[in-house]
Amino acid sequence: MKTLSRYFSMAVAYLKFNIQAGLEYPAYLIGWFLSNPLQFIFGVITIKVVITNFQPLGGWTFGQVVFLYGLGILSHGLSVVFFVQTWNMDRRVTEGGFDRMLVRPLNVFFQFCFDYFNYIGFTDLIPGLIVFGYGCTLVGFSFTVLNIFKILIVVIGGTLLRGGLYIITGSLSFWVQRTGGELVDVQLSLHEATKRFPMSIYPKFLQGIFTFLWPIGFTCFYPASEFLGIETQFVFPGSLCVWAFVVGIAIFLLGITIFNFGLLKYESAGS
Repeated sequence: MKTLSRYFSMAVAYLKFNIQAGLEYPAYLIGWFLSNPLQFIFGVITIKVVITNFQPLGGWTFGQVVFLYGLGILSHGLSVVFFVQTWNMDRRVTEGGFDRMLVRPLNVFFQFCFDYFNYIGFTDLIPGLIVFGYGCTLVGFSFTVLNIFKILIVVIGGTLLRGGLYIITGSLSFWVQRTGGELVDVQLSLHEATKRFPMSIYPKFLQGIFTFLWPIGFTCFYPASEFLGIETQFVFPGSLCVWAFVVGIAIFLLGITIFNFGLLKYESAGS
């Protein structure tokens, strides 16, 4: 219990510090709250324009795609809050950023994850709730107890899945030191491509990659398909929402394993 209390206190302290630091520059914070939601507003407009001019995407109507998009934004926003530091892991490796974590009597992975709370990520989460609510209205989604529970596990699973994939990509820097921002950009683009548009518009081999190799389809496409009663290219037994949760946990645990294994290769600054 003392260990859990120590970890919780540390997480709260980091959160408090980051919020206080951000409030020192209120114009910066206001700018994010004004500008960041615009990307999602224009995202919805883009979907509307595309579907209006080119008919339903892969059999998905405008309302269904907005529902998919909103569901994807929710896990995206939370992953930015908790895992944005993984995007620059190579810099920490080459600059010795893990040195102080290694000498503390706390788990290094925990320290790394909670070393920085990007509360600006909530500027993604808030418009995500609005977009998702709009999509729910368009498709006539029913907020039953079961559906609310499924949404919760999908968002949790999607957040862990995104975080796990970011950790896996970032952990490559333990071996190659400099991964640059290219891998992060590619990964963010893939996430964007599968949350803004249904995965069914892509060739089967790409759907296979996004399902079994780099399973970003489980962040929102597969659970949205279950909610909307749409058939998918690949069929899984049981609930797709549960699959999204399980896959998210599995990828996150895989990410932790690769991180810890890579940490053994860490050679401090100048490696």
